Amino acid sequence: MIKVIHKAINILEYLSTKPEGETLSAIAAHIGEKTTTVSNIVQVLAKRNYLERSDGKWTLGIGAYMLTGASHRYDRALCSKAEPILQRLAAQTAAEAVLSVWRGQERFVLLRASDKSSVTVNRNYPESKTVFHTATGMILLAEQTPAVIDAYIAENGIPGILQPTEDAVRQFRLSLEAYRRDGCYQREKGDIFEAAVSVHDSMGNLYAAIGIFLPLFRAQNKNGLMQSLRSAANELQTGISDRL
Repeated sequence: MIKVIHKAINILEYLSTKPEGETLSAIAAHIGEKTTTVSNIVQVLAKRNYLERSDGKWTLGIGAYMLTGASHRYDRALCSKAEPILQRLAAQTAAEAVLSVWRGQERFVLLRASDKSSVTVNRNYPESKTVFHTATGMILLAEQTPAVIDAYIAENGIPGILQPTEDAVRQFRLSLEAYRRDGCYQREKGDIFEAAVSVHDSMGNLYAAIGIFLPLFRAQNKNGLMQSLRSAANELQTGISDRL
């Protein structure tokens, strides 16, 4: 077991020096192990979001960045573009603004901005709650394929119901379809108002979500809050499209 841990760390350390990624065979050759052995370790690391695969190469996954408190480095171009947008959104709405992404059936927060115009990276990893607990989590889930949504419901139930009836699941799916169609989600949760809007790339694929939450007593003009949120999402979406 200890040897396997060492091998896993060797893989992570090696890929931290390869931002463009590396093939499985190259990783195996570098650490001096059989490809089959490395493949098994890589699959476990990928399941925990520590590694990701793209175009046949493996790179560090979002979990590795979250673990070290460097979530802003996971997608530097996205975070660089989003930071001033989140700052303005937080100032305009007197709310806390967040930038979230979906990876491996989990919601990850890359950036947070307060109404005092400070921006911080997220250090809460792993997420201890289901996506049902956050506005960005709900809109990100709503944007997933039916198969992903069904798998998530099978594992986590639906909000407030761990063993839901078929009718309850059907109603929840219909709600998610409405959120996806509208591209936004909002709710009052206790004394908090929270809302989120999805952000897509130039091909229409889900890229991220921007959300806000603030005390309910400061959310008298919900239409204005949603307008500011949509404007921020549109600005970020334009920036993403420009760089793709």
